[in-house]
Amino acid sequence: MNIARSHTLSVLRGITHELRRANPKMSPISKTYAYQYIIDEVRNHQVTEKRACKSSEELNIMAKTYLCYLQSLRQNQELLNRYHNKGERSVEETARLVGLQVPNKNPEDKNT
Repeated sequence: MNIARSHTLSVLRGITHELRRANPKMSPISKTYAYQYIIDEVRNHQVTEKRACKSSEELNIMAKTYLCYLQSLRQNQELLNRYHNKGERSVEETARLVGLQVPNKNPEDKNT
């Protein structure tokens, strides 16, 4: 039981980390609706003496899925900023993006 709880807390920390990275100007994360909703869901899925949760792994699966979603959104935004928002590129710049080099135009540089 302790291992499952520590795993859940680890995923929860990852989610809060991604929420902070998504909006660095955000007020304290504990005051946001997203954080409060996630904490409420964690509490609703806890096993107590009087009731059992819906599934022992349901919360972990949902939390991992949400963490993956947040990470994917951030990575997608980083890729868009890196490659898409630059406008028109030169041939040399485009070649460097894909790992190629444009040959030199000076025939004097050749060693034939």
